[in-house]
Amino acid sequence: MYTLNFCEYNRSNQDYDTIYRPYGSGDYLFLLFKAPMKVYLEDGMDITRENACILYTPDMQQHYQAVRRFYNSYIHFSSDENPAVKFRLPENTIFYPDNSSEIEAYISRLQQEYFSSLPFQKEAVSSLMTFLFLSISRSLAQPAAKEEAAADLYPRFQDLRLRMLSECQEDWNTKRLCRSVNLEKSQFYACYRAFFSSTPKNDLLRARLEKAKNLLSNEALQVKEVAHLCGFHNQAHFTRYFKTYCGCTPGTYAQRRL
Repeated sequence: MYTLNFCEYNRSNQDYDTIYRPYGSGDYLFLLFKAPMKVYLEDGMDITRENACILYTPDMQQHYQAVRRFYNSYIHFSSDENPAVKFRLPENTIFYPDNSSEIEAYISRLQQEYFSSLPFQKEAVSSLMTFLFLSISRSLAQPAAKEEAAADLYPRFQDLRLRMLSECQEDWNTKRLCRSVNLEKSQFYACYRAFFSSTPKNDLLRARLEKAKNLLSNEALQVKEVAHLCGFHNQAHFTRYFKTYCGCTPGTYAQRRL
């Protein structure tokens, strides 16, 4: 049975804050880092990506520092059995499950139970923690299958991204993008971020603004025509995005190019 000693969901400390417990906390600590973190381990320092996890066993040194923003969720707990052994999880090292949203949801529910006074609170907490570790274990269970699926999807995403950026004036809405690779919305955006470290919206906006910069060199085109040719149907939105991206309005940019 698991006993929850303390937990916090979406905890923020001051920027660059450091946690250092040379002899551990005396209990298990599971962390979900929501921002990059420097984690000091026995074999050196590792700078994590967002949604990295670590499960510290009792008496193991805990030493980590925010790269800048300190933002995480965590649970301190006790147990008569090591969940790393039972659920075949990594311990005292960084790992990246692909179900971070599900992990966050469990930690949020655990925090609610921790501060409640409902009947069977301890039993509810133990059950939630069991399901938390089970879900993490399952997410890590088939890496080979996931890699094979990613290898199959990547060329399709490359082709789609090339078409989207080449024809950036068109309406590339979520439904069209997902249909192009036959994926649900959540799967599509997760794959896109993993493959290109960006989002379709950001890539499309950048391509449209670069096209606009080129078209504004044509004296025969008015600003509203350039906006339309680049896929902006609202000139005010076009002007705002362009000024943010280029540091000046489209009209000023066109005059500078003359």
